[in-house]
Amino acid sequence: MLKSMTAYGRALLETPLGRFTVEVQSVNRKFLEINTFLPVEFLRFDIELKKLMAESASRGQINCKLNVSFESTTPITVKPNLPLVKQIKHAWDQIANEIGSKEEFHLALLAAEKNILIYADEFKNEEDYRSALREVFSNALKSFSAMKKQEGESLQKDIEARVDLMQKAIDRIALKAPDGALKYRQKLIDKLKDFLPESPLDEERLLREICLFADKGDIAEEITRFNSHLKQFRELLRSDAAAIGKTLEFLLQELNRETNTIGSKASDVDVTKLVVEIKSELERIREQIQNVE
Repeated sequence: MLKSMTAYGRALLETPLGRFTVEVQSVNRKFLEINTFLPVEFLRFDIELKKLMAESASRGQINCKLNVSFESTTPITVKPNLPLVKQIKHAWDQIANEIGSKEEFHLALLAAEKNILIYADEFKNEEDYRSALREVFSNALKSFSAMKKQEGESLQKDIEARVDLMQKAIDRIALKAPDGALKYRQKLIDKLKDFLPESPLDEERLLREICLFADKGDIAEEITRFNSHLKQFRELLRSDAAAIGKTLEFLLQELNRETNTIGSKASDVDVTKLVVEIKSELERIREQIQNVE
């Protein structure tokens, strides 16, 4: 069954450590791209959380955001960078003396400065936080995967309906294909009668022309290959294989190639109309496949 690359998942976890909220959202991309937005305290878990998310998708751009509200304590210790603060204060005091200002130094002047606060390497209760993160991320990914499957089912119904339309069209083309040589023969006879009404028909030359046309306009092989590709496409749609989007795209290209060849060979107006119908459905399926994982 198909899975969509466009989905959303969310999970909330209340623990003694704090309140954890995770949101996962994805859009279609040719390859897998995972972006995480974590509070600075949890950047150490970035790689393992990305590995966890990679288990739920094979391609697409996945954006994941973590919000944490701590209860009584935080997992890290924050300390002031006092040597830097002293240097900054000394610099401002020098500026005040230089311009003759008697205003006192205010802490607000430190707001725009970087590295004023130091996040210590010590991480309290690391395993407890790791366990909470894995749990809330797993819950969000379950919700995310459920939507991928739900959206994929809708895509599959639409694509299968279009595959059925293409099958009917190619079957009608197959029925009309043998009539091409007969129609061409009659057309040649009519033209010869118009231009040379008094002259007898050269049956041998007429037969050669018809054989030449039949050889150039034969679409039996293209119809066979089209049906073979369509069968593979249908089987893949209904299979349990994962990450089939790229294979479907390849089969779609092959179907389009055979359709173009049939269209270039066909001289029957009805066949040409059916070719246009098939190409229209192929284009609609191509747009849908862009969202298939």
